[in-house]
Amino acid sequence: MDKQKLAAKIIKEMGGKENIIQNWHCITRLRFNVTSNNEVNIDNIKALDGVLGAQFQSGQFQVIIGNQVAEVHAEISNILGTGENNQLPSAKKQNGNIIERIFDVISGIFTPILPAIVGGGLLKGLLALFIAVNLLSEQSSTYEILHFISDAPFHFLPFLIAFSAAKKFNTDASLSVALAGILMYPKIMEYAAGTEVDSLSFLGLPIPMNSYASSVIPIILGVWLLSYIYKGADKIVPRSLRIIFVPLLSLVITAPFMLMFIAPLGSYAGIYLDTFFSGMFDIAGPIAGLLMGGLMPLIVITGMHYAFFPGTFASFDKYGYDIMLLPMNFVANLAQAGATLGVLLKTKNKKMKQLSFSTFIPALFGITEPAIYGVTMKLKKPFYASLIGGAVGGGIYGTFAVKTTAFTVPGIMSIPTYIFSGNNLLYALIGVIASFSVALLVTVLLGFEDEDSPLEEKTSSNDKAIIEKDVTINIPSPITGKVMPLESVPDQTFADGLVGKGLAIEPEGDTVYAPFSGKVTTVVPSKHAIGITSDDGVELLIHVGLETVNLNGEGFALNVEVDDDIQLGDKLLTFDLHALKKQNVSIITPIIITNSPHFLDVIATSEKQVTACDDKLIMLIK
Repeated sequence: MDKQKLAAKIIKEMGGKENIIQNWHCITRLRFNVTSNNEVNIDNIKALDGVLGAQFQSGQFQVIIGNQVAEVHAEISNILGTGENNQLPSAKKQNGNIIERIFDVISGIFTPILPAIVGGGLLKGLLALFIAVNLLSEQSSTYEILHFISDAPFHFLPFLIAFSAAKKFNTDASLSVALAGILMYPKIMEYAAGTEVDSLSFLGLPIPMNSYASSVIPIILGVWLLSYIYKGADKIVPRSLRIIFVPLLSLVITAPFMLMFIAPLGSYAGIYLDTFFSGMFDIAGPIAGLLMGGLMPLIVITGMHYAFFPGTFASFDKYGYDIMLLPMNFVANLAQAGATLGVLLKTKNKKMKQLSFSTFIPALFGITEPAIYGVTMKLKKPFYASLIGGAVGGGIYGTFAVKTTAFTVPGIMSIPTYIFSGNNLLYALIGVIASFSVALLVTVLLGFEDEDSPLEEKTSSNDKAIIEKDVTINIPSPITGKVMPLESVPDQTFADGLVGKGLAIEPEGDTVYAPFSGKVTTVVPSKHAIGITSDDGVELLIHVGLETVNLNGEGFALNVEVDDDIQLGDKLLTFDLHALKKQNVSIITPIIITNSPHFLDVIATSEKQVTACDDKLIMLIK
């Protein structure tokens, strides 16, 4: 289902933007207030692919979508220009620890620009291969042109990131790209490459002259800061002057701050890291190797690796070899390749399988950006696996002081540069094989959750678990009360089974309990409904009352949040039964298996009365 096209068609059949006063959604339905009911072509909307039903009810026009209602609503809000303020909390909230949230932001920014990164990276890998088999010469103009093409997406990466980050942080795209232009301004790049000027000053404060080509973190932080400055200026400046002064204030505040404080962080951190690791290699080579090999991907994506270049070139000049930057990059890059191969072997997502294959080859040749941003960091656990693999290889390199004799791309084509005295080449091969193998095995063992593919509907790991098992699943009742068939519910959306099969309960208590162990997948701002998924993959919707969405949460209290783990008997939400009856709303509570099509049958209990967590309510047959 193309959600953007569906959203556009729904708006068109409702009489266009001008007929829509307000839009929001609950757990299964798009809800609208319209100017004229006569402008709404309800039959055409019902016939749309992705629409389960449509109706006028309680002064609203409702379009039943089901589980993907939040995504469709987001597209409708974008078209209408109302933003996504009415999304479910789960759509806005980023869960997990701080590292996972950072990876979420980075992967979310890189996903839209993957075509440029993957294309450039794959061409770089092919160029290395063509040179290795003597199909091209590095001195030929053909090679030089192809090198320009392959290197441009990475050299000018801040521009691509700025455009994508503007969407991620919901700020002005043109100003964001302008920030990238400031970072990459030719004079700054010229000063950074030379030795005459180390810094300029702005209002007496120094601005270091650094190269930000291929950097990631400076522009992400710059656009993030811009998003706040822009919104703040937009609130302060009078409406009639916004077009002039909001962009002006945004640039003159954000850009100097970025150049003075945010952007140089990577360079400063890199200098300290260079000093730290140099000392570590002198004192404890294995530990230094383990740390640097494991942390190298993080060092590279922040741009801090450039600070190691002076020490690397000095080492070549003085000793004729390097034991720090290039060897550690080598094991880290092969670890990325191993993790990417693990994803290729394990993923069931066709889009991810194609992407992991196309990024695996460049990673072997030392071009890991496509693999990092497109595969491993996106899926998180494979990225952790690559850090572990790099640490193992780095520990081996640090133990045996593995050396490289030339500055080259740290991929498999650099192996000849490790031909040195003694067993240096042997240790080099052992290290990269270890880093590759460990990352591959850890990726396969840890597993990961396949991302949605833009070209296909998501098959969740829970769904796979259901499909692979031939079992009967019994679901206890989450509520104490009287049982009634779904067909008798005075709401056609539920009664017709548009959302899924199940039954309804007229509650006699005030608490909804977890009927199984699993995870909370959906809650709504009005707190009247909750979606949960069992460890067996059963997706259950508990909708307390009918049209209780109009109470805006009055009388309800949630005890859980999205992504919380739950166990049988846990309290999910409570409600004031007396207050609901006073509001003159129905307390009939539909309990629906929203992924009913995954089961051969959904059989409701024949009992007339059930007790929460004790009596069986629904039996599922696969």
